[in-house]
Parts: sequence; structure tokens; C-alpha cells
Amino acid sequence: KNLANSFVLLPVMTQSPTSRLSIYEPAVPKDPQSRSIDMAFFGLITNRRQFLVESTNAYAAAHPDRIVRVGKDNNAESIGKQYPEAKVCLVAHSYTTESGGEYHRLSEIAPFGCIPVMEHFTDKIGIHIYEKCAGVVFANATNLVDAAADVVAKIDRGDYHDRINAIVDWWKAGIQWYTILRTVYSDELQHTSLSDV
Repeated sequence: KNLANSFVLLPVMTQSPTSRLSIYEPAVPKDPQSRSIDMAFFGLITNRRQFLVESTNAYAAAHPDRIVRVGKDNNAESIGKQYPEAKVCLVAHSYTTESGGEYHRLSEIAPFGCIPVMEHFTDKIGIHIYEKCAGVVFANATNLVDAAADVVAKIDRGDYHDRINAIVDWWKAGIQWYTILRTVYSDELQHTSLSDV
């Protein structure tokens, strides 16, 4: 009862101002059509994520002239060189279908201008915003790579040429904490500095 007046939920995992890859982010993203890697995923390959390896291997076998990069790679420089070349960046849950959004991955990959193709999660409002503003394509685990292949085909046709800069700009704008906090706490902030909040 009256919970809405008691707290504010701040999305701290989304659009973080810095990531371990921020020094590799391009000032202007490369045109998606000219990128050399169709799909990329760098992270722990858990038992559940093994389907990514199998599905992308099948994609690579069917498209021998294409490049796919999926595997565990913790080297920031290596990852930072490959994301700008990726048309699609895959995001799959680590251990279970019922999972929160992997916001840290979205925040890390989006500034590179690859199109995130992400496994569904439970936040319907988040999904709507990420689809509309951030260019994320959602799919179930069983057809994640098929959805990614469809995005690659659209990129190759030039369908994302005009949209990619708007997507990257949305991510780079980040969360405007000063504006949000002023809106939510307007009365209190008239008498308090933001560093005290």
C-alpha cells in the first residue's frame, strides 16, 4: 500500500558510463554492411550456452565464407577489436531460461554499433524499450541464431544503414542521472546537493 510513493527504482546496470571496453569504442561506428564478422559472443560457455556454439557452428558450416566468433575470451583488447567488426552481438542467459536481462552485456556491446540479438527475459516494459530505442532483437534460445541470421541478412541488404547511428546515439546518451534525480526528488534537491543523494 502506497509503495509507489516510498521508493524509486534506478536502472544502474543499464548504459553504464564506463565499461572495460570503453577505450575501444569507436567515435563513429563502422557501417554494418562493411563489417567482417556476422555474429559474436564472448563469455563463459556454460552448459546451457553450449547451444550457441552448436548453432553458430551449424551457421558457419552453411555459410563457409562468413566469420562467426563465439567463445570464452576475457581479453578486453581482443574483444574490443572484434565487436566493431561484428554485425550481430549475441546475448544468451547463462544458466536458465527464467533470467533477468543481461544489462551489463547490452551496455558493453551497444556502443560498438552491432545489433544485439538477445534471448527473451521477463521484463516486458524493458523489452519494448530495447526493441524500439536500442535496436535489440529478442528471440527464444531455440531460434536465437536463426533470428541473428535474419538480422545479418537485413544488414547485408542495407536495412540498418540509416538506423545504426540513432541506435548508438541512444546508448551513448546514457542515463541522465541529474535530470532523473531532479525530477524524482525535486523538493528534496532544492536543499541538498546531488553528491549527498
